[in-house]
Amino acid sequence: MAEGRQILLADDDEQVQRAVTRVAAKSGYHVIHVTSGGDVVRRAAETKPELVVLDIAFPDADGRDILSALKADARTAAIPVLVWSGRDPQSDRKIALDLGAEDYVEKTDAQDLLRKIQRVLQRLHLDRGASPTGTSR
Repeated sequence: MAEGRQILLADDDEQVQRAVTRVAAKSGYHVIHVTSGGDVVRRAAETKPELVVLDIAFPDADGRDILSALKADARTAAIPVLVWSGRDPQSDRKIALDLGAEDYVEKTDAQDLLRKIQRVLQRLHLDRGASPTGTSR
């Protein structure tokens, strides 16, 4: 079902990257890793993933600014973003949704994240009838 789908995972924690990649691969997702906040918009524009999973905290950028940039850039505006954070769930959830994120998940473990990714992608495909980037797959 999820075979061949790409997810851009923007998180600077290598342990998180490995865990999410391992879980995602079991469900047929290819994960594109971005560890620098400054590279997220460029990589999303280049790779056109079905979903961007965005951490809020990067040493070189604020995830809220990255989310705003993704939604303001015509090349990436249609790509749904799932924000995940371990900071302040109530505040981060509200801010993320206000800035245009598709959904928010509290940073707990990779299994919870993958379940949320699957729900978001399923909802998007049902709502739009096509991939989030506007192309048929």
